[in-house]
Order: sequence, then C-alpha cells, then structure tokens
Amino acid sequence: MSISDSVIQGAVTRYYREYDRYLKLCVRVAEICRLEIVEGNAIRAQVTSRAKSPKSLEGKLRRFAVSGKKEFPDIDSVFDQIRDLAAVRIATYEQKHEKQIAEEVCKRFAGHDGENATLEVKDRHAENPSHFYRATHCEVFLPATELVGTYVNVSGVPCEVQVCSMMAHVWNEIEHDLGYKPLSGELSTLEKELLVSLGHLSRSGDGTISQLLAATDQRQTEQTDSFADVYDFVARVRRWFPGTDFGRHAGQLFEQLRPLRLITPESLRKAIESPEAAGPAALKQLKELSSTLCERGETRFNLDDNSADLLLVALLPRIAKHLVKGQQPDGSGGATRIRWIAERFLEIEESRTKQGSDASTS
Repeated sequence: MSISDSVIQGAVTRYYREYDRYLKLCVRVAEICRLEIVEGNAIRAQVTSRAKSPKSLEGKLRRFAVSGKKEFPDIDSVFDQIRDLAAVRIATYEQKHEKQIAEEVCKRFAGHDGENATLEVKDRHAENPSHFYRATHCEVFLPATELVGTYVNVSGVPCEVQVCSMMAHVWNEIEHDLGYKPLSGELSTLEKELLVSLGHLSRSGDGTISQLLAATDQRQTEQTDSFADVYDFVARVRRWFPGTDFGRHAGQLFEQLRPLRLITPESLRKAIESPEAAGPAALKQLKELSSTLCERGETRFNLDDNSADLLLVALLPRIAKHLVKGQQPDGSGGATRIRWIAERFLEIEESRTKQGSDASTS
C-alpha cells in the first residue's frame, strides 16, 4: 500500500492542528493578488482562495492509497508532497491575461527556500485532443519581509496559485469533479464525448469574451462623461498611448486621481502641461526621469514605459505635490509606489531649481 491507515490518520490529525496557518496564508496571498496584481493592473478577473478541509485531505490520501500513484512512508512525506493545502485561483475574463498575471505572481512572491518563484504552464490539449485542461500553476511563499506579526508561523508554508481563464476554469472544474474520482468508476463514452464538446465550447468562448470586451471598450471610448470605473478609464485613455499595455499600474493611478477630480478625459488633458505629452513626449519624460533616478541610486521602484506610468509622468508637474500631501490609501502597495515616485520627482525638480539659482548668482 502506498500509504498506511496510521499515516493517513496522523496526517489528518496534524492538519487539524495546523489548519489555521494554511487558511491565513491563502487569504493573505489572495488579498495581495486581488489588490496589487488584478486591480492594480486593471485586469478583469476573480480571485478566490481556500484551505483544503481536513476531510478533503483525508479523501485525497485514501484515493492515493487505492491508486498507489504516490508513496507516503510517513506523515512528513504527506506535507512534503501535497503542496496545494493552501490555494488561490485567479480566473481571468480573457485568456490573454493568464501569462501576465502568472508572471506578476512570481515577481511578487518568493519561491522555495527564498529563491525566485517559477510558473508551470499546463495545457493537456496539446498532448491529448480530447483533454482541455489548461492553467498556469505557481507555488509561492510569503517573502521574508512579510513574515512578521501574525504571519510568522507561515514561514515555509507553500500556497499554490492557479491562473486560468473563466472558460477554462469551468471545464477544469467539471472534468475534475466527474473524472478525478477513481472510486466512482470510469466515465461512459457519452460523458467523455460531452466533455470534449464542452471543451471546444470553452475554447471558442474565450475568443467570444475577448471580442465582447473589445466592443465594450470601443463603445466607452466614444463617451466624454466621468469614468465609470478603472476599466472605463483604461478603455478611454489607452488610445493616447498606442501600442502600450496601459492597463499595467492603471488601477493604482486611477485610485489616486479620483480625489483630485481628474475623472474625465478633458480634466486629464487640462492637467497635462503640453498636449503632446500624451504620447511620444511622455515616453521621453519617463526615460529621463528613470535615468535620473538610476543615477541617484533610487531603485526601490522602477518606472515602466509599457504602462500607465506614461500618464503618471505626464501629470507629475501638476499633481506631484497633491499626490504626496493627499495620498489616498488603497489597501495595496500601489499608493506607496505612486507616492514614492512623486516624492522623487519633487526632489529632482527642487535640486534642478537650486542648481539653476546657484548658477545664476555665481
């Protein structure tokens, strides 16, 4: 037998004692993913989390005992091999965002033993035409800097983050519930055929959703009233920066612009020092500011020329002081990042003004 009954009972008993650690971890990882990665980059997605219940763990171990697919000689081996006791799922509206989110997750969290987190893309359809499972998996840990206070006891505890489109999630879940139950018997021919049909529908559904959201964006670009939400903001402003993934960092910026009453395209245009700044000039400004920050050794945050940072830099001459004085908390690192950029900008401008004054009096 791959796992004895005593090991199963011992592992479940231990998990009952440690369950709160896994629950706390997955809730925190989900919060970071939602606020900083999904909302911070204005990506349409749903973030959910769960800690596997002790009963579910027991059921999984008993299935392994029947299938013999894995060996669990002792209790520690259970926790070494089963890595999804804490799990977060990010289901994107559009398939195109899967890779971006997975890469951001790996950047934000730590990997095993403090190394960089890595992602694993699973697309079984490429190997088996009748199987449509598709998702990107990342095993992550909270960074050492966040293992403080109530999170001290989650050091070394892994959390699995699964990223997939909503349509892929539907197929993944149905196939898992029907097919990943060796004790319930093999699927019938009809069940298998219907799963294949559903798989094709889920793949075509990904394309339909992208077309639908593109049509929505096009309709919103024609409006001139206040931005309804961050997605409306992105849809109407991204055309000023063609070829740019304007959604990156857009959520962070949008939350900081609202208290300043910069809530329409026209109000943004008036706040930009020169009309041409919304385009190539903004890119030039960003590169100059980025270069100056590097020369000063200011590297806590980097400016991204393929993001809403282009608009932020174009607005800084008018709003930097307001961003520093009236910074609005958004529950994530976004407000901290924008405040830091605004502070550095003001310091650089003050230094240039002083240098110019000293030169004129010498």
